[in-house]
Amino acid sequence: KAVAKRVIQFVEESEFQLVETLAEKVAQLILDEFSVPWIRLKLNKTGAIRGARDVGILIERGTR
Repeated sequence: KAVAKRVIQFVEESEFQLVETLAEKVAQLILDEFSVPWIRLKLNKTGAIRGARDVGILIERGTR
């Protein structure tokens, strides 16, 4: 719950043009602030491209 609240706060305060940049920043925030050793993050942006339902990215960061 704490992670979700922090990510929501971060995203609401952010202005990124690229979904990739936002994903990198959110992953780094979680790794740093919550001492998580590894993360798999899936991020979608609905309505980003006309004619597509959404645009998304899946990244993995850290050490398993």
